[in-house]
Amino acid sequence: MDAPDPPPPSARPPFLFGVILFGFGLLAGILLAFSGYGIEDSAGLVVTVFLALIFCVMLLSALLVLFRKPLLRQLFGVAEAQLEELAGPLALVAERTAERDPPGAVRAARDVLKLSFARYAWLSARRWMLASLTGLIAAMAALAGTALLFKQNQLIETQAGLLTEQTALFEQQVELAEAARNAILAGEITEIAALLGEALDEAGLARGDGPDAIPYLDSLHDIGHSLRMRIIAASRGAKPYRFLRPMIVAADQRDRQRVAAARRQAELPDFHSAIRDAFRWQDPPETLSLVPSPLSPERGQLLEVLVRSGVADHAALNYYGLDLSHAWADDVYLLGTVMQGAALSYASLRRGQLIETDLRGATLDNADLTRAFISRALFSTLTGEVARGPYAALGYTPQTSLVGTRFAEAALRQVALTGAQATLADFDRALLVEVDFSQASLRGATFRGAVLHAVTFDGAALHSVDFDGAFVTSGDFLELLADSALPGSFRADRYEITPAAWTEVAQIDTAYLVLEEDSFERYWKLRRIKPFEDVDN
Repeated sequence: MDAPDPPPPSARPPFLFGVILFGFGLLAGILLAFSGYGIEDSAGLVVTVFLALIFCVMLLSALLVLFRKPLLRQLFGVAEAQLEELAGPLALVAERTAERDPPGAVRAARDVLKLSFARYAWLSARRWMLASLTGLIAAMAALAGTALLFKQNQLIETQAGLLTEQTALFEQQVELAEAARNAILAGEITEIAALLGEALDEAGLARGDGPDAIPYLDSLHDIGHSLRMRIIAASRGAKPYRFLRPMIVAADQRDRQRVAAARRQAELPDFHSAIRDAFRWQDPPETLSLVPSPLSPERGQLLEVLVRSGVADHAALNYYGLDLSHAWADDVYLLGTVMQGAALSYASLRRGQLIETDLRGATLDNADLTRAFISRALFSTLTGEVARGPYAALGYTPQTSLVGTRFAEAALRQVALTGAQATLADFDRALLVEVDFSQASLRGATFRGAVLHAVTFDGAALHSVDFDGAFVTSGDFLELLADSALPGSFRADRYEITPAAWTEVAQIDTAYLVLEEDSFERYWKLRRIKPFEDVDN
């Protein structure tokens, strides 16, 4: 069985031409859709180009139709060529061939070719006109469809963004509703402050003599039990929540400098960029946002009231259940305050000043003391010999818990952390001078970029403690640390020690602000050269 004859070649070009132009429009649309370029800004230009091409093709087609006969006559010597007109010249060719008249047959064949070329030229021109118009319209439709799809995706993306903003605003609304509920406690805290003032007047106690004497109250003997319970109830009634992050922190000197320097940022861009990097200024968010973790401004306010009202000994309040966890007490000033057994987990004490503060037996897990100034403070284990108030009769020695506590960029001078549970604590870029970590658990803690002088680690557990980039004032620091720490907890071979210049140490903000260039004779820098979780560990 013979294969069917293929379609004549003349029937293929219009279809193929249309498919090619349609594919061009589709690919152009997809390219624009995925690149995102030109869909909105150049949509008018693209449509104009397509319409111009269609107009040109239509105009050219009209000219060809109107001037078909003169063109054919000019090209082939005939005005038109119908199929019926080919019969006469073909018959004449056959007749001249039969009569053995070669010149006549050639002339007749020439006429046949002219008619054939004229016929083919017109058919080709007509097919080209139809294919061009069809292909351009199809390409424009493909491009428009893809562009509309991309536009739809853009609108969906915009809608999703608006829904995200709406969700964030709804979250803010919920948190601010909690803030409004807790704001009711402001009146109660004000009343507590008034009662403490009356108790202070009645007690008439003062630390020191003369005009510089500081009035104080003992939470066990100078405050009635009803007022103690009222304070504790207020602390427990205030719940942590996420509130709007302050755009400007008035108590932060670094932030005040940032705001002041912004006045000439446009005139001195290089200088502004340099000091911004040097002091690591952080620009506030462009829009109002919530603080990253739940905090309680009311508990922070209550702590401020207790301190400002002269309550120097919080031991009894802490024993009966004063809850200051999650307290937002940035820039708090604690001078000589006894806070044994305090509940301060997740509290924010950033930039606080803790001077001669007794926090033995307190719980400060995950508390934030970033850039705090801590001097002669006690974080060691609370023993019966030094316990105050009700804790003296407990008969056990609770450890101070500092799990995950942040002391980053803080300054610690003459601070005792003996026996403290400081697992995973953060001392990065901090200054530690005469700090005692004897018998403390520092597993997983970090001292990256810290400055250490006369720091004691006798019997301390230093498993996986990171001293990478730390500065020390003794060239045999690694050997001394390996000998004094809990046996097997520190591996000196993980580090190398090299001399360091003061200019390197001065890159640590706390060291630059607190130390003088000649504070210590020499400095060395530690660099970790081995990982913690290696085969030998």
